[in-house]
Amino acid sequence: MLNGTEKIERRNAPDRRQIPSDLFSVYKVSGRQRRIARRREDNRKHLIADVYSSRLWLKLLSLYALSLIDAYLTILLINLGIAEEINPIMAFYLGYGSRSFVMIKVMFTAAPLFLLCLSKDFSMTKITLKSSIMIYLIIVIYELSIIFEHSPFSYF
Repeated sequence: MLNGTEKIERRNAPDRRQIPSDLFSVYKVSGRQRRIARRREDNRKHLIADVYSSRLWLKLLSLYALSLIDAYLTILLINLGIAEEINPIMAFYLGYGSRSFVMIKVMFTAAPLFLLCLSKDFSMTKITLKSSIMIYLIIVIYELSIIFEHSPFSYF
């Protein structure tokens, strides 16, 4: 008879962890299989998943692409004499040339994206990712509007 502290063993098969993984396991190629927490109480903990959704990758790549477009448009606007870099850190690296500017911009974007990817299930990460995409989208649209406004082909 159980006194309440003992647990009932419910496994029908031997423990899979006792058997080594196959050399060509599908999980070694595609990553692990953990996408979400298995238990309700695990949802309250901050877990790092092994497999990331294509939706997350699309958001991360969108943010990265918008950052690169922003870097290109910024350099274009500066070279046209229409604008200047107001971020003092980026202005410093722009003094070393366009290549340095883009490399630092890529680094400053890629590092946080890696952290956002790892912490994808935090509510703050979801808010940060969505708001960052919106902010970069607004910046890119603004830069494009400045370029079209100063374009010799502008009829407006």
